[in-house]
Amino acid sequence: MKGRNISKKVVLKAVSKMIMDKEIVQSYIKGKTSIQVLNKKGIKFAKPL
Repeated sequence: MKGRNISKKVVLKAVSKMIMDKEIVQSYIKGKTSIQVLNKKGIKFAKPL
């Protein structure tokens, strides 16, 4: 396999975004945040059948 060079800065940025998204979703589940805030951040939920 060919090795990849990924900068530490890019990885840290991606991980911090994942953590922020997780916190927003948790606050939505607890009822502290509205669905509009999630949509602004680009987070989409799957529609149930």
